[in-house]
Amino acid sequence: MVCPAPAKNGAQGGQKKKMRTSIYKTFSALAVVALALAGPAYATNGMKMIGIGPIQNSMGGASVGLPLDTATAITNPAGLSELPMRFDISATCFSPDVSYKAHSSAGMVTHDNSTISSDLGLCIMPTMGLAGPLDEKTAIGIGVSGVCGMGVDYKSNLYNNVTRTDYKFMKIAPAISRRLDERLSLGFALNLDYAMMEYEAGPPSQVSHNNGQAYGIGFTTGALYKATDKISVGLAYESKQNFSDFSFNTTGGKDKLSLDQPQNITAGLGIRPTDKFRAAFDVAWIDWPQTMGKNKPEYTENNSGAAPWNMNWNEQYVYKVGIEYDLNEKVKLRAGYNYGKNPLDSSRAFENISFPAIAEHHITGGTGIMLKKNLVLNIGFVYAPKVSFDTKNSAQYIDSANTKMSQYSIDVGISYMF
Repeated sequence: MVCPAPAKNGAQGGQKKKMRTSIYKTFSALAVVALALAGPAYATNGMKMIGIGPIQNSMGGASVGLPLDTATAITNPAGLSELPMRFDISATCFSPDVSYKAHSSAGMVTHDNSTISSDLGLCIMPTMGLAGPLDEKTAIGIGVSGVCGMGVDYKSNLYNNVTRTDYKFMKIAPAISRRLDERLSLGFALNLDYAMMEYEAGPPSQVSHNNGQAYGIGFTTGALYKATDKISVGLAYESKQNFSDFSFNTTGGKDKLSLDQPQNITAGLGIRPTDKFRAAFDVAWIDWPQTMGKNKPEYTENNSGAAPWNMNWNEQYVYKVGIEYDLNEKVKLRAGYNYGKNPLDSSRAFENISFPAIAEHHITGGTGIMLKKNLVLNIGFVYAPKVSFDTKNSAQYIDSANTKMSQYSIDVGISYMF
């Protein structure tokens, strides 16, 4: 009389396993498409995007102590334990406004002290995530997103030549989370990285470096502790992302450039004072000197005689705050703020014009609208007000220069809960 029950449960378990396998196979195929469609990301904390997707971005990037969607697989994999099985997909559209003007008494600027604007145009970056519990204590997930990048496209002016740079970095992060008890969860994500880079900058004697590609690997580990039913704290560590060298077949020979991404640590706090209101606070440390410091990035092979890079970036502290409020059963409102003092060295004039990572303040907002049961439309907005940065370097024949940037982005995506 009791034999049929185990057989039925086994059949149900097999069906669930097949469904999960099918979903993850479909997700993997979509991830390949996302990588193919990726455009240059315009990062905002140095070269790093402030958040992943419309929910994190509308919360000012705060997420480590308050996981709200599958992007936690990238930012703090321990947060997967707090999620139901869900799928998130979105696209971020960036519209940067970047310009500079420079003065050179040595005649190294075609339009001396005139404002030159970048023509890079609109940038689009896809993001996807899938997560769900395996059992009462274990959850798995995977996130795919552009996480870092920058670039400019200036017409001929500095050194009587164009200044064109384009760097973009996407990450695939399969992750697992394990609940140790009712309050503590630990998580780990393997970071599978892919980056593209090209540039044409400096005097006309400097040859173009096009179609550079590199693959990298690293990891992210995290913890999430629920101090009470209303307060949770999180901690996440992302290792240095070690990349293969970018290889460029130039007209002057093969060049190879070593450019990794730095380690960073983020601590987060999540507060749920009521059933309708949630708040998140994050503080992050980014070790830019590790990969963008003195005399970095560095050529490991330089047959074209390319001039060396020396970004000499400083470490960066980033502060993030976000709130989410349930207006009613179908609408959530979100708002946030993000600040990180730019890591640039003001004495590296040429590098600061080529990679103007000067954005500091970010004002964010967004909404989640339930279209029907288990299906939510998420919209996010980020605005970085115009910031100005003065720089000079007589050894680079730049007596004075000023670069300016403002940004806005719109995120649109859907979430489906299974």
